[in-house]
Amino acid sequence: MSATVLAYHAIGECPRAEDHHNLFVTVDAFERQMEFLARRRHVITLEELVGNRLPKGRPSVAITFDDGYRNVLRNARPVLDRYSFPSSIFVPTDWRGRDNGWIEPTSCDLRIMTDDELRATESAGISLQSHGHVHLDMSAATKDEVRDDIKRSLDEIEVLIGRRPSFLAYPYGRTAEWTAAVAETTGLRAAFTIDERHRGTYLWERVQITPLDGSVTFALKTNGHYMRVRNSPLVTKTYGAVKPVVRRALQRGRD
Repeated sequence: MSATVLAYHAIGECPRAEDHHNLFVTVDAFERQMEFLARRRHVITLEELVGNRLPKGRPSVAITFDDGYRNVLRNARPVLDRYSFPSSIFVPTDWRGRDNGWIEPTSCDLRIMTDDELRATESAGISLQSHGHVHLDMSAATKDEVRDDIKRSLDEIEVLIGRRPSFLAYPYGRTAEWTAAVAETTGLRAAFTIDERHRGTYLWERVQITPLDGSVTFALKTNGHYMRVRNSPLVTKTYGAVKPVVRRALQRGRD
Protein backbone atom coordinates (compact mmCIF):
# COMPACT_ATOMS: atom_id res chain seq x y z
CA MET A 1 0.00 0.00 0.00
CA SER A 2 1.29 3.44 -0.91
CA ALA A 3 -1.35 5.25 1.16
CA THR A 4 -2.61 4.79 4.72
CA VAL A 5 -6.17 4.98 6.01
CA LEU A 6 -6.22 6.04 9.66
CA ALA A 7 -9.02 4.80 11.93
CA TYR A 8 -9.86 6.98 14.93
CA HIS A 9 -12.75 6.53 17.34
CA ALA A 10 -13.25 9.18 20.06
CA ILE A 11 -11.41 12.51 20.36
CA GLY A 12 -11.41 13.94 23.87
CA GLU A 13 -10.50 13.36 27.47
CA CYS A 14 -11.13 10.08 29.27
CA PRO A 15 -9.32 8.65 32.33
CA ARG A 16 -7.16 5.72 31.29
CA ALA A 17 -8.92 3.40 33.73
CA GLU A 18 -12.25 4.23 32.04
CA ASP A 19 -11.01 3.91 28.45
CA HIS A 20 -11.22 0.12 28.35
CA HIS A 21 -10.65 -0.18 24.60
CA ASN A 22 -8.18 2.67 24.02
CA LEU A 23 -10.70 4.71 22.04
CA PHE A 24 -9.96 8.24 23.28
CA VAL A 25 -7.17 10.22 21.63
CA THR A 26 -6.81 13.49 23.54
CA VAL A 27 -7.40 16.78 21.76
CA ASP A 28 -3.77 17.81 22.34
CA ALA A 29 -2.49 14.57 20.83
CA PHE A 30 -4.87 14.86 17.88
CA GLU A 31 -3.70 18.42 17.24
CA ARG A 32 -0.06 17.30 17.26
CA GLN A 33 -0.86 14.47 14.87
CA MET A 34 -2.68 16.74 12.45
CA GLU A 35 0.18 19.24 12.58
CA PHE A 36 2.56 16.39 11.68
CA LEU A 37 0.36 15.37 8.75
CA ALA A 38 0.32 18.97 7.52
CA ARG A 39 4.13 19.03 7.46
CA ARG A 40 4.99 15.49 6.37
CA ARG A 41 2.03 13.84 4.61
CA HIS A 42 -0.59 14.46 1.94
CA VAL A 43 -4.12 14.17 3.37
CA ILE A 44 -6.56 12.82 0.79
CA THR A 45 -10.20 11.74 0.54
CA LEU A 46 -11.39 8.13 0.40
CA GLU A 47 -12.54 8.83 -3.16
CA GLU A 48 -8.97 9.79 -4.13
CA LEU A 49 -7.61 6.74 -2.32
CA VAL A 50 -9.94 4.22 -3.94
CA GLY A 51 -9.55 5.91 -7.33
CA ASN A 52 -5.76 5.70 -6.94
CA ARG A 53 -5.46 9.45 -7.42
CA LEU A 54 -2.52 9.92 -5.09
CA PRO A 55 -0.31 13.01 -5.03
CA LYS A 56 3.36 12.46 -5.74
CA GLY A 57 6.05 12.95 -3.14
CA ARG A 58 5.10 12.58 0.50
CA PRO A 59 3.08 9.55 1.70
CA SER A 60 -0.69 9.95 1.44
CA VAL A 61 -3.09 9.53 4.38
CA ALA A 62 -6.89 9.41 4.61
CA ILE A 63 -8.53 10.23 7.97
CA THR A 64 -11.55 8.28 9.17
CA PHE A 65 -13.56 8.03 12.41
CA ASP A 66 -15.65 5.06 13.49
CA ASP A 67 -19.00 5.10 15.34
CA GLY A 68 -19.95 8.75 14.89
CA TYR A 69 -19.27 10.04 18.39
CA ARG A 70 -20.39 13.60 19.01
CA ASN A 71 -16.95 14.44 20.45
CA VAL A 72 -15.59 14.16 16.89
CA LEU A 73 -17.84 17.04 15.84
CA ARG A 74 -16.98 19.03 18.97
CA ASN A 75 -13.25 18.30 19.26
CA ALA A 76 -11.88 17.02 15.95
CA ARG A 77 -13.77 19.24 13.52
CA PRO A 78 -12.10 22.54 14.59
CA VAL A 79 -8.65 20.99 14.16
CA LEU A 80 -9.54 19.50 10.78
CA ASP A 81 -10.96 22.86 9.70
CA ARG A 82 -7.74 24.61 10.68
CA TYR A 83 -5.79 22.48 8.20
CA SER A 84 -8.60 22.12 5.63
CA PHE A 85 -8.27 18.35 5.96
CA PRO A 86 -10.95 16.10 4.44
CA SER A 87 -12.15 13.16 6.51
CA SER A 88 -14.91 10.56 6.74
CA ILE A 89 -17.03 9.26 9.60
CA PHE A 90 -18.63 5.81 9.70
CA VAL A 91 -21.94 5.72 11.60
CA PRO A 92 -24.07 2.75 12.78
CA THR A 93 -27.45 4.23 11.88
CA ASP A 94 -29.57 2.45 14.51
CA TRP A 95 -27.55 4.12 17.29
CA ARG A 96 -28.01 7.75 16.25
CA GLY A 97 -28.46 9.98 19.30
CA ARG A 98 -27.76 7.13 21.73
CA ASP A 99 -24.86 5.96 23.88
CA ASN A 100 -22.56 3.25 22.56
CA GLY A 101 -24.20 -0.03 23.58
CA TRP A 102 -21.79 -2.68 22.31
CA ILE A 103 -18.98 -2.25 24.86
CA GLU A 104 -19.03 -2.09 28.64
CA PRO A 105 -20.35 1.21 30.05
CA THR A 106 -17.90 3.99 30.86
CA SER A 107 -18.17 7.41 32.46
CA CYS A 108 -16.67 8.97 29.32
CA ASP A 109 -18.73 10.47 26.51
CA LEU A 110 -19.54 7.82 23.91
CA ARG A 111 -22.81 9.25 22.65
CA ILE A 112 -23.35 8.94 18.92
CA MET A 113 -24.41 12.07 17.04
CA THR A 114 -28.05 12.97 16.51
CA ASP A 115 -29.51 13.44 13.04
CA ASP A 116 -28.97 17.20 13.25
CA GLU A 117 -25.36 16.72 14.36
CA LEU A 118 -24.70 14.25 11.56
CA ARG A 119 -26.09 16.68 8.99
CA ALA A 120 -23.90 19.41 10.49
CA THR A 121 -20.89 17.10 10.25
CA GLU A 122 -21.59 16.37 6.58
CA SER A 123 -22.04 20.08 5.88
CA ALA A 124 -18.71 20.78 7.58
CA GLY A 125 -16.90 18.52 5.14
CA ILE A 126 -16.66 15.33 7.21
CA SER A 127 -18.14 12.82 4.79
CA LEU A 128 -20.84 10.57 6.32
CA GLN A 129 -20.41 6.88 5.48
CA SER A 130 -21.80 3.53 6.66
CA HIS A 131 -20.85 1.49 9.71
CA GLY A 132 -23.81 -0.80 9.17
CA HIS A 133 -27.12 -0.36 10.96
CA VAL A 134 -26.93 -2.17 14.34
CA HIS A 135 -23.11 -2.38 14.68
CA LEU A 136 -23.34 -6.01 13.60
CA ASP A 137 -20.37 -8.36 13.92
CA MET A 138 -20.43 -9.30 10.26
CA SER A 139 -17.82 -12.02 10.72
CA ALA A 140 -20.38 -13.98 12.79
CA ALA A 141 -23.58 -13.17 10.86
CA THR A 142 -25.30 -14.77 7.87
CA LYS A 143 -25.10 -13.39 4.34
CA ASP A 144 -28.72 -12.24 4.49
CA GLU A 145 -28.15 -10.50 7.84
CA VAL A 146 -25.09 -8.70 6.51
CA ARG A 147 -26.79 -7.64 3.28
CA ASP A 148 -29.93 -6.40 5.06
CA ASP A 149 -27.91 -4.55 7.71
CA ILE A 150 -25.76 -2.74 5.13
CA LYS A 151 -28.69 -1.84 2.88
CA ARG A 152 -30.73 -0.43 5.75
CA SER A 153 -27.81 1.74 6.79
CA LEU A 154 -27.32 3.03 3.25
CA ASP A 155 -31.02 3.78 2.90
CA GLU A 156 -31.20 5.70 6.18
CA ILE A 157 -28.12 7.78 5.46
CA GLU A 158 -29.47 8.64 2.01
CA VAL A 159 -32.72 9.86 3.58
CA LEU A 160 -30.75 11.79 6.22
CA ILE A 161 -28.37 13.72 3.96
CA GLY A 162 -29.69 13.20 0.42
CA ARG A 163 -26.65 11.25 -0.70
CA ARG A 164 -26.05 7.51 -0.74
CA PRO A 165 -22.81 6.46 0.99
CA SER A 166 -20.00 4.97 -1.06
CA PHE A 167 -18.01 3.32 1.72
CA LEU A 168 -18.47 0.92 4.63
CA ALA A 169 -16.30 0.27 7.68
CA TYR A 170 -16.91 -3.18 9.15
CA PRO A 171 -17.98 -2.93 12.81
CA TYR A 172 -15.29 -4.20 15.20
CA GLY A 173 -12.82 -3.75 12.33
CA ARG A 174 -13.07 -7.39 11.29
CA THR A 175 -15.04 -9.49 8.88
CA ALA A 176 -15.09 -12.81 7.05
CA GLU A 177 -13.76 -13.20 3.52
CA TRP A 178 -17.22 -13.78 2.03
CA THR A 179 -18.58 -10.48 3.29
CA ALA A 180 -16.52 -8.62 0.69
CA ALA A 181 -18.67 -10.11 -2.06
CA VAL A 182 -21.85 -9.27 -0.12
CA ALA A 183 -20.72 -5.67 0.42
CA GLU A 184 -20.00 -5.31 -3.29
CA THR A 185 -23.57 -6.31 -4.19
CA THR A 186 -24.95 -3.35 -2.21
CA GLY A 187 -23.40 -0.80 -4.58
CA LEU A 188 -20.59 0.31 -2.28
CA ARG A 189 -17.30 1.37 -3.84
CA ALA A 190 -15.11 -0.03 -1.05
CA ALA A 191 -15.22 -1.45 2.48
CA PHE A 192 -12.63 -1.16 5.25
CA THR A 193 -11.23 -3.29 8.06
CA ILE A 194 -8.89 -2.30 10.93
CA ASP A 195 -5.38 -3.66 11.51
CA GLU A 196 -5.87 -6.49 9.00
CA ARG A 197 -3.80 -6.90 5.86
CA HIS A 198 -5.13 -5.45 2.62
CA ARG A 199 -7.04 -8.09 0.64
CA GLY A 200 -8.79 -6.05 -2.01
CA THR A 201 -11.23 -3.19 -2.51
CA TYR A 202 -13.82 -4.62 -0.09
CA LEU A 203 -11.25 -5.73 2.48
CA TRP A 204 -9.25 -2.51 2.55
CA GLU A 205 -6.88 -2.13 5.47
CA ARG A 206 -6.90 0.74 7.95
CA VAL A 207 -4.44 1.51 10.73
CA GLN A 208 -5.99 2.20 14.13
CA ILE A 209 -4.75 5.24 16.05
CA THR A 210 -5.04 4.95 19.84
CA PRO A 211 -3.99 6.95 22.92
CA LEU A 212 -0.98 4.62 23.19
CA ASP A 213 0.59 6.00 20.00
CA GLY A 214 3.38 8.49 20.59
CA SER A 215 4.93 10.70 17.93
CA VAL A 216 7.37 8.06 16.67
CA THR A 217 4.67 5.40 16.41
CA PHE A 218 2.35 7.83 14.62
CA ALA A 219 5.06 8.64 12.10
CA LEU A 220 5.61 4.92 11.48
CA LYS A 221 1.90 4.23 11.17
CA THR A 222 1.50 6.91 8.49
CA ASN A 223 4.55 6.17 6.35
CA GLY A 224 2.67 3.95 3.86
CA HIS A 225 4.48 0.73 4.75
CA TYR A 226 3.40 0.06 8.33
CA MET A 227 0.81 -2.70 7.73
CA ARG A 228 2.98 -4.54 5.20
CA VAL A 229 5.84 -4.63 7.70
CA ARG A 230 3.51 -5.30 10.64
CA ASN A 231 2.03 -8.34 8.87
CA SER A 232 5.33 -9.81 7.67
CA PRO A 233 5.98 -13.31 9.09
CA LEU A 234 8.98 -12.27 11.20
CA VAL A 235 7.28 -9.23 12.74
CA THR A 236 4.04 -11.18 13.33
CA LYS A 237 5.95 -13.90 15.16
CA THR A 238 7.90 -11.36 17.24
CA TYR A 239 4.78 -9.32 17.99
CA GLY A 240 2.96 -12.45 19.18
CA ALA A 241 5.77 -13.15 21.61
CA VAL A 242 5.99 -9.65 23.10
CA LYS A 243 2.27 -8.79 23.06
CA PRO A 244 1.55 -10.34 26.50
CA VAL A 245 4.47 -8.40 27.99
CA VAL A 246 3.25 -5.15 26.48
CA ARG A 247 -0.29 -5.83 27.69
CA ARG A 248 0.91 -6.42 31.26
CA ALA A 249 3.00 -3.25 31.17
CA LEU A 250 0.06 -1.21 29.94
CA GLN A 251 -2.17 -2.69 32.63
CA ARG A 252 0.35 -1.73 35.32
CA GLY A 253 0.23 1.80 33.93
CA ARG A 254 -3.53 1.87 34.37
CA ASP A 255 -3.46 0.51 37.95
